[in-house]
Amino acid sequence: MAKFRVVETNDNGKTDLKDPHIIHTLASINKVLRHRELTDEYLLLRKTGVLYDQADRAIVSVRCRLHRSLVELFCDYSFSNDFLYSNSGRALMDKYGCNPYRIVRAGRGRFERAMRRRAPRIQQRSLDRLWRDASNSARHQLTPEFTDLLEMATRQLWEEFLLHEERKTDFANRMISLLDRLRAKDPKIPEPTPGVISAKNLARLLAETGPLDDFTSWRMLLRYAGLNIQMRQSGQYKGQYKISKKGRPLLRKILAQIVLPLVRKKSLYGEFYHGKRVTMPGQKAMTVVMRLFLRKLHGWYRAGEAVNEERHFTCSASYTAKQAA
Repeated sequence: MAKFRVVETNDNGKTDLKDPHIIHTLASINKVLRHRELTDEYLLLRKTGVLYDQADRAIVSVRCRLHRSLVELFCDYSFSNDFLYSNSGRALMDKYGCNPYRIVRAGRGRFERAMRRRAPRIQQRSLDRLWRDASNSARHQLTPEFTDLLEMATRQLWEEFLLHEERKTDFANRMISLLDRLRAKDPKIPEPTPGVISAKNLARLLAETGPLDDFTSWRMLLRYAGLNIQMRQSGQYKGQYKISKKGRPLLRKILAQIVLPLVRKKSLYGEFYHGKRVTMPGQKAMTVVMRLFLRKLHGWYRAGEAVNEERHFTCSASYTAKQAA
């Protein structure tokens, strides 16, 4: 409205006398924003999606603090960060609190038996490596009182991680349940498809988009997500084309998380993505895939059909001719 006021009056000033006329002019050419009132299921789904994202970000934060504490306590720990969250790593944390001094005091035989009881599938080479790392770390000769304090801090961070992980799982289950309720009312909502989109991610996506029948075209949906293209061109000057980022940031984040596993070479968008990478950087190619996926989602909903990978990159006429042949 502020920009249109300049066009209408050739004046960037604002007065209460001008505003009603500008509003009326915009309404007469159908430049209006419709207020959306979401139903109870979509309101619950959106709020649960926000809480899920908060729990996810809290997990990332506590994992960073946990690894900093682990480096201070278990300075020669040589495993990757992911090992700590496997069954073997969880057993190590539950039994010994990742305290190398407690591991060495227990003795190698007792340590291996305790780990095998809690993680029966742990490999012998992992046990050998853990014992070697613990023996090297214990040579620093920190005082027992100091190591007990570090272990307590590490255990507290671990409990905080487990709490957020449980909350995240609970929110995911709630969203899947709400998705089932929505699909019972609106069968046109696409079904979760293995290898394309899971029930959890579909629920997260719908939480941000709201009812898809509110969007009469896929272009409206792209603008709502802030994925529409902004052009900068005047005379001989041609700037870069960029997405507007005016829509919902969480929707773009969810889209990026959905398409990330789909751009592997043998996945749905593998060939398409790597073809784009020849002429553009990876982040820009990912944005192209995100736009395409959101456009396809709108098409799946309008057609009321499940995801068909054979038709994904084929127009309707070519697909019909191929089926007839």
